[in-house]
This record gives sequence, C-alpha cells and structure tokens, in this order.
Amino acid sequence: MERIGNVILDDTHYPGEDLYSDGAVEDHILELVKDYPEAEYPQVIAREKDWAVMYHLAHERENILSWYPFVPGAKVLEVGSGCGAVTGAVAATARSVTCIDLSKKRSTVNAVRHKDSGNITIRLGNFQDVEKDLENDFDYATLIGVFEYGKGYIGGEKPYHGFLTTVMEHVRPGGKLLLAIENKFGLKYWAGCREDHVGAYFEGLEGYQHTENVRTFSRPELIRIMEECGYTDYKFYYPYPDYKFPAVVYSDDYLPQPGELNRNICNFDRDRLVLMDEGKVYDQILQDNLFPLYANSFFVEISKPGAADSPSEQLLYTKYSSGRSKQFSMQTRIVRDRDGKNIVYKRAEYPEGQAFLAHIAEAAKQLSCFWQERGQFAANRCLSGDGCLEFEYLQGMTVEEELDGLLSQGDTQAAAKALREAAGRISGSAKTKEFEMTPGFHQVFGDAQIPTGEPSFAVADIDLIFSNLRKTADNRWNVLDYEWTFFFAVPVKYILFRALHYYLESAPLRAEFGRLFDFYGEFGITPEYLEIFQQMERQFQNYVAGSGISPGSLYHTMGKQALPLGELLAETERRRVQVYLDYGQGFCEENSYFVEGGSGKELHYTVTIPGQAVGVTIDPAFSACFLKDVSLNWIGEDGQRLAPVSYETTGYRAGTDGYVFDNSDPKIIIKEIMETSRRIEVSYRINLLEEETVELLLGKMDTKGRDRKKVRRLIKG
Repeated sequence: MERIGNVILDDTHYPGEDLYSDGAVEDHILELVKDYPEAEYPQVIAREKDWAVMYHLAHERENILSWYPFVPGAKVLEVGSGCGAVTGAVAATARSVTCIDLSKKRSTVNAVRHKDSGNITIRLGNFQDVEKDLENDFDYATLIGVFEYGKGYIGGEKPYHGFLTTVMEHVRPGGKLLLAIENKFGLKYWAGCREDHVGAYFEGLEGYQHTENVRTFSRPELIRIMEECGYTDYKFYYPYPDYKFPAVVYSDDYLPQPGELNRNICNFDRDRLVLMDEGKVYDQILQDNLFPLYANSFFVEISKPGAADSPSEQLLYTKYSSGRSKQFSMQTRIVRDRDGKNIVYKRAEYPEGQAFLAHIAEAAKQLSCFWQERGQFAANRCLSGDGCLEFEYLQGMTVEEELDGLLSQGDTQAAAKALREAAGRISGSAKTKEFEMTPGFHQVFGDAQIPTGEPSFAVADIDLIFSNLRKTADNRWNVLDYEWTFFFAVPVKYILFRALHYYLESAPLRAEFGRLFDFYGEFGITPEYLEIFQQMERQFQNYVAGSGISPGSLYHTMGKQALPLGELLAETERRRVQVYLDYGQGFCEENSYFVEGGSGKELHYTVTIPGQAVGVTIDPAFSACFLKDVSLNWIGEDGQRLAPVSYETTGYRAGTDGYVFDNSDPKIIIKEIMETSRRIEVSYRINLLEEETVELLLGKMDTKGRDRKKVRRLIKG
C-alpha cells in the first residue's frame, strides 16, 4: 500500500512488474506531471509536440465524461484508468473513485496529477485478479477506451460478453456502465484513417483478419453483445470527432445537422489518406438518417435492471468551447425535461467563467433594448439559474441551414438573395454611431486603424454569424447566442465581415458560391477593410484563447500527414513511364505503351522493341525531373547484359550520370537499335521537381546557403 498525496495506490494484486508499457515516454510523462501543475499542461503539450503527451495530459480528454450527469456523491469504478486522463472528471462529483490498472507507472502518473483529491484509490493489477475483491455496489462503472481489450482482460470463447458481465456484477441494481469506444465502421476509416489500435488501413472494416487481442465494434455488434448479456436498457451517444477529444456529444434524440461535421482532418497519431471529403459524405449520411452507423465513436450508457434514480432531465446534446482561456470556457447543453420540453443551458467549465456568465446575461438585457426600435432581431430569452444560464430552445431554420439547402439544390440566385437579406438585417439592426477608440476595444481588437467616422454599434454582438440567426415559423429573427457582445463601439462592417467570412470560407461549396458574387464588395468591405478586419479577428481570437491551447490549434505543428487521393493519383500519373515507337512515320501516341517501373525513387524496368520499329524514345515521367545513376543496357534473351545503349536526352547534364529535365515532357532518345537485341534494361533514381526547384538546379553554381544545400540533396537523390 502506498500513498501519493491523498491518493492511495493499492498494490495487493500487483504482479511486481508492468506487463504493459509505451516505454520511455511514460517516464517522461511522469516527470512532466511532477514538474508542472495541471494548469500548465496546455503549454507543456504545445512545447513537447508529442502525441503520447497530448493523449495522456490534454484536458479535452475529460470531455468524454465531464458532460455526463453523474448523481452527486456517487461511488464510481473506473476500469483501465491509465494515466488518469478522465479520472479527474469522475472525481469532481463522486464520493469515491476506485481505479483499476495493470501499470504501476501509469497509475503513478494518475496519482501524482490528482494527488490533492481525497476520494481516489488506485488498485494495481490484472482486472481478473483485482475484481474478485471489489464490492458490488458501485453506482457507475466506466470503460473508456478499454472494452476493445476485453480478450486480453478476460479471454475465453466470448471474452467481450464475459468482460461486460463481470464488470456489471460490481454495479448495483439500477446502476450504470458507461462505455466509450471507436466505431469499427466509423466514416474516418472508410475515408483513409488507419485503425486506431494496430495502425493498419481498413483492418477493422475487414474484420480484424490480422489482429488477435483487440477489436472495436459496429453499433449492431455492440447491441447484440449487450442484449445477449441480458442488458436491453441502453442509450447511444456520439462523441465528435471521436471519444478521445470530443468537441460535441450528440444523441439519438439530437443528431447533427448537415454542415456541422467539418472537423475531420485531426490525425495526430499517424499519417492518413484522404480518400474523400468526409464533411460532404457526412451530409449525405445525415440526409439518409444513417449517422448512428457511421459515427466515429460511441458512448453507451448501459443500465442494470433494478430500481434506478429517475433524472428530472434527459441530456440530448453537449458542445464544448475548447481552446479558450478559463474565463471564457463554456459548455452548452440541450436537455429535455419531464414534460418533453427542450431547454438550452450554458455552464462555465471553470470557476473563472462565472463572471462571463453574468456578462452574457447583461448582454441579453442590453441587446433587447438596443434592437427593439428596428425590430430586426430578438435576443433569445435568457434566465439566470444555479451556476448556469437557461435559454429558450427555438424551433426553425438558421440562415446557415437555409443557405446550405439552397446551394445543395444549385439555386445560387436564391441563396444570394437570402444572404443579402440576412446581411441587410445585420447592418440595419440598430442605430449607429461614429467609431471611437476605447480601452476596451484596444484590449480585445488591438490597435486597428479604423477610418474616422466609421459607422459602429454601441452595443455590439460581433457573433451575428448565420448559424446564430434562426427564423421561427412566425418569421421572427432570433439571435441564438450572443456571448461575444461588447459594450463599446465596434464597426458594423466588421460584424458583416465575420458573418460572411465564417460562412463563405468554411466549406468548398460555400467558397465556390462566394466566388460567384463579390459579397464583400457589395457591403463596402474593400481590400483595405479586409486587411484591417483580418487583423482584428486575429487579435480577437488571441483575446479569447488567452493561455488556452486546444488540440485542434496544434494540428499544424503536431498533426501527421494527410495525403489526398487526388494528389496521390496525380503523383502516380506524373511518375508514369511511356515508351514511344517509330515504325517509319515518326512517333505518335497510337504507337506507344506504358511501362510499370515502380512507384519509388529507384526505378528498374525493361523496354521491349518490336521487330518492325526503327526508333524508340522513353519518357521517364510526365513532369520536370532529375535523373541520377542512369543506366541503359541491351540485354539478351537470357537476361545477360550485352552492351551499353547509346542515347541522348532532352535534359541538361548534371554530373557524369545525371540529367535535369526542365519541362513536363522529358525524353531519353535511343540513337540506334542493336541488331542482335530488342530489349533494353533501364534503371535510374528519379526526383520529380517543381519549376522553382528546376531553376535552382540549373543555376546551382550560383546558389548559396540553404538553396545550395537543397540542390545538393536533390543531386544526391
């Protein structure tokens, strides 16, 4: 038995060594949690630029449980607690948390980071050994990213059935098991992501033909396992983009709308292919009501038969505002009360956010007065509750949904009319005043050079974006969310710029629509204004983020390669080798054929020349390129080399056996055909080049510094 701070490590069943480890990175993570408080983890993650560090320490990992309405004072069992990525979310409201994990090192990380919590006990050892000593009265048990390893935990002919049944034995009647797992049929796997656990393309989709001890499941498979174990009371939720770093949690009673699922390129762990536009495919899936089958992850609440607590509200939807400073970090929930009425709540994720909740409530009052005279907008009703704000759940279509619907039908003229109407309402929503620089404006937007006398709103909701404008059945225009309201002058054109920018530049179809019409110009947003407003937007985002760093914002520095199929196919096309034959009338496409030489940098292939041909040329690529170690030899029927081939090229000589080709039609021209052989063995190393690189190569004697190093690398191949 060991104690780290207030956390107890029970080693009664610990085998004496860690049988599962990710190696040295776990030692490093342990040092990090010893050296830095949790508040500094985002900066640590950004500095380390390591997937394992982010995976184990990012606050967003807790999002998979922090939304869930645990009964306060509950007794919770966490199986497979690891480094404690979600332990804190459970311990925040629980009376006691019992963690089980096989790794002492990971459990030590967990204990160190939660050492101030007095309600956590970590039991070390194999689940099968530890569970025999567990009580059977837990209110909740959690399997977060653990159920897929059931075969390793339990074994037997039906290990996953056995795992589920065994865990449920320790849950009291009426208690719940909370399970989070990847969907085997998640769209990301069809679209080119590797299977999360084994790193192979399509491994889960093909039924884990090459994998033994881990597997994920489709929704029907999970349902079959649960029901065969006798559990028929379950609810599915859908964390997006996945359960590891969920930004949104949907439910069967509140599924995503077309256009919402646009955060799909987020591969931090491995390179991936991009075989499709997942956002567009999701839109089709949503239209056909198939989202539950293709969601990337599941969160399943499984209830054990027996007397259960009857919640006053059913949680339908949760959205996190990750990447903000603590004072602005909010959690938005949609719940359904016992009367079947939907209600929207906004809660602060941290105590520092209470002042911002009060600010939003004040914004509701001031905007209602500010907009009352013109009647263009109404602020969604806002009531202050117990540590939260309550908003009316409004039915109707947002302007964004209306525009997307029209664009999907190809009716760009109607979409343009609808956009102009919305923009006109924004600019005419209230009286304006001349802009004046204030300390508040400078704090939020920086030193923007706003023209003198620029029309501005004195009470400025800068978030009048089209997804926040909802038209109800009685044709009232409601503003759903107005948290970014400022009580100082902000230019009207900047507010219009944000509405246009966050619609027209967020999806390919919308961008294409924007190119058809000069909406920025129509509303007086000239290139000069665009530059000013883009600077203001950067300053505003910095103000909102503060010291907060979201995983998504780190993708450009930590994310792995996402290789689009189109580019891969284009690259393959550029690397194709084509042989042209002259039968006495010159070279032509009809008398040519392609040779498979391979897809890498080193190519080896054989060119066969028909007896009637009198000339032959080889196009080594459909691109400017650099060839190195070029070798062409006549070979006999037995494959033995007979003599070197006499040839010339359309390229520039680079060294003794290299050539630079500066256009997309490089050629190797065979000067004469050997009478005793009609086969040529060809080999070389090839680098495809861009135009600017060709210029460097051709002028390599004049290049300096990094340019010269780049040229040297290319020449070496």
